[in-house]
Amino acid sequence: MSVLLSWEGILALLLGGFYGAVFGAIPGLTATLAVALFIPVAFFLDPIIALPAIIAISSVAIYAGDVGSAVARIPGTPASAAYLSELHRVARKKGPFYGLGISAMGSAVGGIIGTVLLIFSATTIATLARQFSSFEYFWIAVLGLAAGIFASGGSPIKAFVSLLLGLLLSTVGIDPTLGHPRFHFGSPDLLGGLNYIVAMIGLFGFSEVLEHLFSNKEEKYEAPQKVEGAARQFYLQPLLLIVREKWLVLRSSILGVFVGFLPGAGADIGAWVSTSFQQMRKKEEEEAEEDDRIILAGTSSNNSAWIPALSLGLPGDTVTAIVLGVFLMKGITPGPLLFEQQPDLLWSLYLTFLLANLVLLPFYGFLTARMAAFLIKVPFKLLLSFITGLCIVGAFAINNSVFDVWIMAGMGVVAFLLRRGGFPLAQVVLGMVLGPIMEQNFMVSAIKSKWDLMSFFERPLALGLMVGTLAIIFLGLRFRRRFVKSSSNQ
Repeated sequence: MSVLLSWEGILALLLGGFYGAVFGAIPGLTATLAVALFIPVAFFLDPIIALPAIIAISSVAIYAGDVGSAVARIPGTPASAAYLSELHRVARKKGPFYGLGISAMGSAVGGIIGTVLLIFSATTIATLARQFSSFEYFWIAVLGLAAGIFASGGSPIKAFVSLLLGLLLSTVGIDPTLGHPRFHFGSPDLLGGLNYIVAMIGLFGFSEVLEHLFSNKEEKYEAPQKVEGAARQFYLQPLLLIVREKWLVLRSSILGVFVGFLPGAGADIGAWVSTSFQQMRKKEEEEAEEDDRIILAGTSSNNSAWIPALSLGLPGDTVTAIVLGVFLMKGITPGPLLFEQQPDLLWSLYLTFLLANLVLLPFYGFLTARMAAFLIKVPFKLLLSFITGLCIVGAFAINNSVFDVWIMAGMGVVAFLLRRGGFPLAQVVLGMVLGPIMEQNFMVSAIKSKWDLMSFFERPLALGLMVGTLAIIFLGLRFRRRFVKSSSNQ
């Protein structure tokens, strides 16, 4: 069976990319929702149409989620939250075409590198990934949390407090290991826990509305001093940045690919680790370009992370899980046997991934940037009304629940108070995403080792990840101290 050797497959790829671009670009709606809504349609489609369509939707929608970050400070995915502030600043100061150009070109290059690495090293990395047990997954989650502390660029103490708040919120609902209900306060709606997508809409979107209502200030679009062509800003300048920062792009893409092989990790942790590493390497003398580098680091890893899951058949995040679910629906079982039993299909999927990143992301990315360029010039009071409506619709659409709208509003109030105190918000989302992963793998590891905590340090891979976590903390504190010292001397 071939996926792309027909006009139906190519048409499905183009229409899927368009759907992902439009849906993902609407602030408050998410890539996860875009992919999930395609499932009823995919059920009735032939595999030669469904597979390229779902690949195009997921690839383009993950990028398009950055449009909400650029326009309204509403990230489309948890990975987008890692570089939310930087992308919003760049879009306001240098123009949305340049900011989203970095995002689209970075995602495209990262996706291409991920596909190439998948072609040449999938079997080797899959063998390594099979060595991971609950002990290694626990340390992967801890490593991601440690990296997130230094990703804000501000006070590590305040970032740590935000992270703890996110971890606390992640404990609401059913215990993922023992199945005991907790912190539901008698409400059946809380038994399923707090949805981090709903929380993210409130934390970033609704809190932005509250912030501007409280401050009563009119935010104006800051046009760059040199007005250049839109295509030049979107394509040429970001590509020149990628060439100049080629080692950063390669490092971030490889990080995204490696994390993508780890079930439960996926694009979210890959983007956070990449942006955190770049934050720690921040060059004070080139502060004006640091936002560009941080965006590039995050976007280079966010689209390469889920592709390697094809070799293991294990999803790294929600979007990957839905994509692999469509594969299974069509009678295709991702995993090691796919390489042996269906090599023709595999090479056709490789070609689909490459086309999605080479053609669809640059093309549809430019269309969504035009949409952002229009929205960013809308009078801000009108835009606030638009953002409020999208926050309500987006929160309701996740589970068709009015209760989620109240959760979104409550998270918006909490985020408003956190912002007044100078606490970062992205770390709250990171805690909610990684909290269940860390807790479940800790409990599983502790139970099977009969609560012998030394077993967390006995396996070589687990020990290596622990050393990596300590190294991130050490380097983060060191670079932070150096940054504070140099700032005080100026």
